[in-house]
Amino acid sequence: MKKFFLIVGVMLWSAHSFAKAPVCSISPMNDAAKWMQNEGIVAREDLDSSKTKINLLASEKKINTDKTIKKKFIYTNIYKFVFYDDDGKSYQVITKTNSFKLPKNEIDCPYDFSEIYFVSKDNL
Repeated sequence: MKKFFLIVGVMLWSAHSFAKAPVCSISPMNDAAKWMQNEGIVAREDLDSSKTKINLLASEKKINTDKTIKKKFIYTNIYKFVFYDDDGKSYQVITKTNSFKLPKNEIDCPYDFSEIYFVSKDNL
């Protein structure tokens, strides 16, 4: 019986910890696709957006030090995107972006440009 409560407690605790992460992946995903096109890696029109995989790797809530934004906290979000082109090739990209909360607990998408790190290109 103790094991049951321990397992349930761990499951509830881990679900609670994931619930706080702000989610706003559209802007960093678009930044990454645009960056890959500008670098000559792949054209945006060759990417199949329906196959794109999005994974929020980390989110950190920090006290805002930027005086141009009138919010107490900002969030640094680290995303991993896996893009696929029409030929089945995959492109892995990591982005780092800052965002902040709007009233009613909505997350405003990034207020700055994403830092983009190209990880790999794989032929499938």
